[in-house]
Amino acid sequence: MVETHQDISTPLGQQRDIGIAEIMPETTILSAADTASSEVEEQSYILIVDDVPVNLQALESILQTRGFRVIKATNGEQALEIVAQEKPDLILLDVMMPKMNGYEVCQHLKENPATSKIPVIFLTGRNDSYSVIKGFASGALDYVVKPFHAPELLARINTHLELKRSRDTILRYNHLLNAEKRRAEQLLLNILPASIADRLQNGERQIADKVDDATVIFADVTNFTPLSENYSAEEIVSLLNSLFSAFDALAEEYGVEKIKTMGDSYMAASGIPIERPDHAEAAVNMALSMLTVLAEVNVSSGNNLNIRIGLHCGPVVAGVIGVKKFIYDLWGDTVNTASRMESHGEAGKIHVTEALYNKLREKYRFQERGNIEIKGKGSMKTYFVLGKL
Repeated sequence: MVETHQDISTPLGQQRDIGIAEIMPETTILSAADTASSEVEEQSYILIVDDVPVNLQALESILQTRGFRVIKATNGEQALEIVAQEKPDLILLDVMMPKMNGYEVCQHLKENPATSKIPVIFLTGRNDSYSVIKGFASGALDYVVKPFHAPELLARINTHLELKRSRDTILRYNHLLNAEKRRAEQLLLNILPASIADRLQNGERQIADKVDDATVIFADVTNFTPLSENYSAEEIVSLLNSLFSAFDALAEEYGVEKIKTMGDSYMAASGIPIERPDHAEAAVNMALSMLTVLAEVNVSSGNNLNIRIGLHCGPVVAGVIGVKKFIYDLWGDTVNTASRMESHGEAGKIHVTEALYNKLREKYRFQERGNIEIKGKGSMKTYFVLGKL
C-alpha cells in the first residue's frame, strides 16, 4: 500500500492522506495543564520532517506557540543533513516521503552513534499494525497517527524530552564518575605499583609478600641540610622535585619500583612486586644513570649537589601498610643493609655489598673497598661500581 500526500484543498470525499491541518478545532486551545513544564519546551529544539508544506506550517505553529525552537525538512536526505549539523533534541518524522521514507531515515539515525540517542516520533496517517510495528522496529520511540489531538502530541513530545534530559544527565554523571574513577586510579598508581593497586581494587585488604631475591637502592643528597639554609622553601621543594622526578623517570625506564622519598633521600627496589632474574643488573644500571642525571640537574639549576648511592640484594618482605594514607614498603635485613651501604658510602659513588658484586662481577667494573665496619653489621667487604665492562 502506497501512501500519497495531497494539499488540504483536495475536495471532500476524494481519497487522500490525512493532513495535520485536520486537527480538531477544540484541540487548538491549550491550557497550561496540557503540556509539561515550559522550561523543557524553551530549551528544546525540534526537527519536523514532512514533504507536505501545509503540514510543516501547522506543526511549526503549534510547537512555536508552546515555546519550542523548530527547524523543518521536506525530505529524508535534507533531514539527515540537518541532523548532522544541528543535533535536534527530538524529531517528528513522516513515513511516506519521496526517495527516502521515514523508516529509512530513522534507521540511518539509529545506526550512527552520533545521532542514535535522538528520540524519533513517527507522525503519519498510516495506522495499520504492520506500519506501527515497522516504525518501532526502525528505532522510533513513539508512533502518533493523524488526525491527532494537539494536547496528546505535546504531552508525548514533552515526555520523551524529559526522558532524554534524564538520560543525558545520567550520561554526564557517568562521564564525570568515570573521569573521577580514572583520576583516582591514576593517583593510586602514583602511590602503589600497578599490580598492588589491582589487588587492592579487587578486594584484598592485607598485602604482604615475601620476595626471595630483590635489589634495594638508597640514594641520599649529601650536605643538603646546610645547603638548604640558603634557599627558600619553594626553591628547596623545586630543586628536590626536579631531581627526584628525573629519578622517577629512570625507575620507569629500567623497570625499577620507586618505593618512597624521605626528605632528601630516595628509595627504590628492583625485582618487586614482580620478580625478575636481572633485578641486580637493572638496579645498577639505574644507579649509574642517577649519577648522570644529577650532573644534568646541576647544570640546569646552577647547583653543585652530590649523592651517595647504596645497593644490596637478598630476600625482602613487601606489603601495604596503613588504611587512609597507605604506603607500599619493604622490610628485612636486605633493606637495612642497603641503607647502610648508602650511609657508609662516598659522595658521587655507588657502594655495594659483596653479594651484589658476586652477581655482577662478570658484567661490571668494580673497585674493591676492602673490609669496613658497618653500623649494626660489623665488618663487611664492600665495593664501588665503576661502570659496565
